[in-house]
Amino acid sequence: MRIVIVGGVAAGASAAVKARRCNEDAEIILLEKSGFVSFANCGLPYYIGNVIQNREDLILVTPELFRERFNIDVRISHEAFDIDTEAKKLRVKSPDGVITEAYDKLILATGGIPIRPEIPGIHLKNVLNVFTIPDVDRVVATISEGKKTAVVAGGGFIGLETAENLTERGVKTILVEKLPQLMSNMDEEFAGVLAEHLNQNGLELHLNAGLKEIKGSDHVESVILENGIEIPCEMAILAMGVRPNTELARKAGLTIGTAGGICVDSSMLTSDPDIYAAGDAVESIHLVSGKNVRIPLAGSANKQGRVAGACAAGSKLSFKGVLGTSIIKAFDLTMARTGLNEREVKFTGLQYKSVYVPGFSNATYYPGAAPMIMKLTIEASSGKLLGAQAIGYKGIDKRIDVIATAIYSGLTVFDLEDLDLAYAPPYSSAKDPVILGGMISSNMLRGDISYVNRSEVQEMLANGNTELLDVRTEEELLEGKIEGAINIPVDELRKRYRELDQKKNYLIYCAVGYRGYNASLFLNSKGYRTLNLSGGYLAYTMNV
Repeated sequence: MRIVIVGGVAAGASAAVKARRCNEDAEIILLEKSGFVSFANCGLPYYIGNVIQNREDLILVTPELFRERFNIDVRISHEAFDIDTEAKKLRVKSPDGVITEAYDKLILATGGIPIRPEIPGIHLKNVLNVFTIPDVDRVVATISEGKKTAVVAGGGFIGLETAENLTERGVKTILVEKLPQLMSNMDEEFAGVLAEHLNQNGLELHLNAGLKEIKGSDHVESVILENGIEIPCEMAILAMGVRPNTELARKAGLTIGTAGGICVDSSMLTSDPDIYAAGDAVESIHLVSGKNVRIPLAGSANKQGRVAGACAAGSKLSFKGVLGTSIIKAFDLTMARTGLNEREVKFTGLQYKSVYVPGFSNATYYPGAAPMIMKLTIEASSGKLLGAQAIGYKGIDKRIDVIATAIYSGLTVFDLEDLDLAYAPPYSSAKDPVILGGMISSNMLRGDISYVNRSEVQEMLANGNTELLDVRTEEELLEGKIEGAINIPVDELRKRYRELDQKKNYLIYCAVGYRGYNASLFLNSKGYRTLNLSGGYLAYTMNV
């Protein structure tokens, strides 16, 4: 059996090695158009920032190691450009000219292509990408030449990580994003916290501002945004995302899906019975929505490559789908998500509820406890977890990974409140934020209490029969309050509740929701109609 793999980074390299492990007798050829295989593209921004100091650390496996350890024939600088599906042959541009490679099974791991808009000045010197090792070599060389000002276009993963690392290197960096918010895969309130944190760390932001033109005689001298603002700079780094590299698949007549990627089944088989595909160029089933999506993440690419390699070699594995679980570091802040965000849930038509869960990374009486806010989105009828987002300084990865596992397993919020998670003061609280989120959500679904989210507050107040009741202390009011709220501290409520009007509805809030919850239960028992602000004042302001 002859297995040929096109593309040698995450998906392709994983496919090659798994194919060998499943079939020692197969001839395996891996074709990569660049000069590098199996390199850590997720680490590229951190090489720019000198966090990763040794360039060779980015190269995970060399062609020589592939050959010696796995007997895989890796050919760099070989670009496949045409497939004859009937003859089962590839045409390939090699250093020695165009050659033909026959295959029994073919795996396409062609990845993505960085988006470069066709605007004036796009081909000037110092218009750079952060996509390959040669790309970051050029960025580092430009910094070494003394260039100290940069515009980074794109507010996604690569754009944010690159902007952070340039700033850490002493480069004055301006981040521009065409959309109204950074990190479009997060809900807007989380993106707002992120933007404020970036500003506090010296990163200038321009939102709702796409690139219109790059100016300069030979090299970059400034960029002009769509809103007319001109920003002087010495380099422009494009991080606007990637589009799936499906050209080879399209030429071969393979089916392309509605999300723009190559259609595959659970074995990563395409519409051709002898061609598999994996990685950033393919579509996957979203495990919550059930829809075809294209989410280019390294974890999915590696797993898909592993399945494609095994199946092409004659074994049986399956890839069930994705949750889009992702995380990003921005200076001291960490933000993560899994499943669907609230905006995405709205498009599914599901009836849902969202709750905010303020918490801390570990017990507050133990040194180093750092605040966080988590948002759970759940199906209203069943309590099934649909998605989660979290932002904070420590322990975000742990909580999102637990919830991602819960979503994958089909758990509900009623299961979350019964989870048995590791606890010691340096690591968590007795009620971990995940467990607490389950308790809060379960209380709501059982009807113990009614919640209002931060986005609903002004609409509730506009109806004229709802008043805000702040149950924090007078000292806490000095830190800020929601305009128009009356104040009765929760510890005085049992003595003063008759000051309230039973004809009105009361929207109650405290700092994080706990005292508001107790106040609501007490007032409800006295015949008052109450609602509780989910996550309290902290979630309302998103002041992590």
